Amino acid sequence: MIRNSFKRVNSILDIEDKFEYEIIRMDEFLAKTSNPGTVISRIMMLMSAYRSISGAELGIKTELIVSVGIGPVEYMQHQLRESDGSAFRLAINGLNRLKRSQRIIISTEDENITDEFKVTCGFMDILIREWSDEQAEALFLKLTGNNQVQISEKLGISQPAVNRRLKAAHSDTTERFIKRTVRLLS
Repeated sequence: MIRNSFKRVNSILDIEDKFEYEIIRMDEFLAKTSNPGTVISRIMMLMSAYRSISGAELGIKTELIVSVGIGPVEYMQHQLRESDGSAFRLAINGLNRLKRSQRIIISTEDENITDEFKVTCGFMDILIREWSDEQAEALFLKLTGNNQVQISEKLGISQPAVNRRLKAAHSDTTERFIKRTVRLLS
């Protein structure tokens, strides 16, 4: 399901925005992207794709837990698990700091920006936890650039039903979170 989620996200991205990823174990992965400005929208796409795929395949609500490290990769190897750098260390430290109910944490080399992310990610955790599989699917399609009519056609439901799903998923707040993150990282 993790691999399928990455494939689904990468299939719609330009080559320079695609995730390079490696699944370490059944429940653990490393991923890298070269564009920090787009990383959070890609992560939100990945999380919503995973939620909808896992719901469809397993029939239960499962989620990804993601720790994002923003920084340089000073030692890049062919396999991500053999690479090292500030980005990897920040992500590992963030993962170690995650609380049981958290789903996303973003760490940077700038303590003030990391503190801001603690607050915004805390609010996003609340929203992510509430997504239904159907809402996650609609949100994924919205984040990939589809409008409500296109989403309704792809899902085979009415446009008002899409609107309700997106509102229930708090897509406006998710998009504001993404825009705020992009501003902080630039």
